[in-house]
Amino acid sequence: MKRLFAVSINLVLNMKVSVVIPTYYRPDDLSELFGSLLRQTIKPMEIVVIDDTPSDVVKVICKRYEVKFEDSGIKLTYLKNPKEHSAAIARNFGINIVKGEIVLFLDSDVILYPEYVEKILEVFKNNPNAVGVQGWIIRQITKQRHYLLKYFIDQSIRRLFSLSHVAKNKSRIGEYPVILTKIINCETLSGSNMAIKRDILKEFKFDENLKRYSYMEDVLFSYSVFKQYPHSLYITPYARCIHKVSGGGRMEKVELGSHLNLCRKYVLAKLFGWKGALIYYWQNIGLVIITLKSKIGKMRSNKNNDL
Repeated sequence: MKRLFAVSINLVLNMKVSVVIPTYYRPDDLSELFGSLLRQTIKPMEIVVIDDTPSDVVKVICKRYEVKFEDSGIKLTYLKNPKEHSAAIARNFGINIVKGEIVLFLDSDVILYPEYVEKILEVFKNNPNAVGVQGWIIRQITKQRHYLLKYFIDQSIRRLFSLSHVAKNKSRIGEYPVILTKIINCETLSGSNMAIKRDILKEFKFDENLKRYSYMEDVLFSYSVFKQYPHSLYITPYARCIHKVSGGGRMEKVELGSHLNLCRKYVLAKLFGWKGALIYYWQNIGLVIITLKSKIGKMRSNKNNDL
């Protein structure tokens, strides 16, 4: 039994993994991610950081970790994004540099559990048709009754209006399995943590028309892959990670709303043509309802506090 286990691990080790991390500020978050990469049971061969930050704060962190990675047999490369500020452009730039058979894209505000890379590689090994695999983002949901009711209503509205919502052991476009008990096929991958076979990256790239905070560039990329290669994308609950959704390096709230809308409209049109425009406006109705519901809830809460 021990020998079989050792053979299995060796087979997994034969697949070399390159990590691409686009970042815009977030030096402390990046440091935490680096720490989790150093703790992996199977380590990547290289890490490439593509930096959009105008200052040297990220470069300093990379310099600090360079020797630590070298001691673990990992090559760390720091590069400035030579083009416009864009996560999509940064990812494409990284693709042209890395050499591994598997390219693991990570956001800089992610923390990986120690077996993350190992469990991702196991899915590739056990599913020869797999071209993309993502890990499972751990999410905490409170069990307080009043919150659960509110959460259920909100998710029902989101599902009705084709907005992002949660599910159990299902992951279609716009759907995330907040409960996941087994490895399943999915239609899209999260850009925060997704591993892609290098060969597929010769055919598909991230859309560089999505600038700055390239909202939904992961959906456009991975759903395009899914349409061309159905049943080739997977999500595994055994490769766990935490996505902190850090506030650092993000756009101002006033500007962010209009930017997200433009990105969403563009991506839906690219994926579904004229039907995408209908989906976009249908979603907007749902967003208005959710906003009104939130405002009414706050007004009731304030009224109760005044009594």
